[in-house]
Amino acid sequence: MEVFYIVIACVFILLLLAAIVMWIIDAKMQSRAAALLQEKKTVSLEKDCVYLKVQDGVVSVCEGQPAVQAAAPAEESAALEETAASAAETSEDLQELVDKYGEITDNSVVFEANKQQKDSFIDKYAALDTEMRNRYDSIVAYILANTDCRKVEASNAVTFKCRTDKVMRAVIKRGTVVLNFLLVNTDLGRFVREEGIKGIKINPVVIRLDTDSDLLLAKQTADITIENIREEQQYRKDRNKELRRMRYRQQEGAEQAESESAAE
Repeated sequence: MEVFYIVIACVFILLLLAAIVMWIIDAKMQSRAAALLQEKKTVSLEKDCVYLKVQDGVVSVCEGQPAVQAAAPAEESAALEETAASAAETSEDLQELVDKYGEITDNSVVFEANKQQKDSFIDKYAALDTEMRNRYDSIVAYILANTDCRKVEASNAVTFKCRTDKVMRAVIKRGTVVLNFLLVNTDLGRFVREEGIKGIKINPVVIRLDTDSDLLLAKQTADITIENIREEQQYRKDRNKELRRMRYRQQEGAEQAESESAAE
């Protein structure tokens, strides 16, 4: 035990000596720093003004006040005025958005709509000349005379359907009505549909209503297209019935086979 107390006493003495040495060193460093501050030359900003000049990253002392920079040229002034005007317009636009949609926060998403928006089908139709408009109205009335046909209007086109199948798609390009008839070869159409092939693209039959002869041709093409669609719809109906009968017969055969196996 005496050895333990002696070791503890020695450690305490060493720590005390280290603390005294550190205190002496710190006091000397503080004294030296105070002396350096007293020896340092200071500049009185209250009495004397010191002007500094920075050029190419080099700082130098000017003897007097430097000359005031000349006024900006006329081009720079015009650019500044234009920037200020643009900022004012932007501020007005933002204020209109705030008045219309409410407060704009950091989470709001604001974007400028495309100003070069294309004219809609209705606008293009209104701009057609009388003859072109009459031809379009005539083919529309001719197709809709079929009770199972209807039209679907979109922003850039009008589509005509016979039940669920498309007959024609009408668009207006450069003041001319363009009709796209989906006149598909029967065998090819069935092959693509039944095999589920998506790599084959069938182009439509295009007719431009430039003359009355084109209108007559469009009516004849509409008759052929609608007739083909009705035949195809009847074919799909009969085929679906036959497929249901085959599934029913297969189910009956499987049930009969199970009953015979159970009887044996």
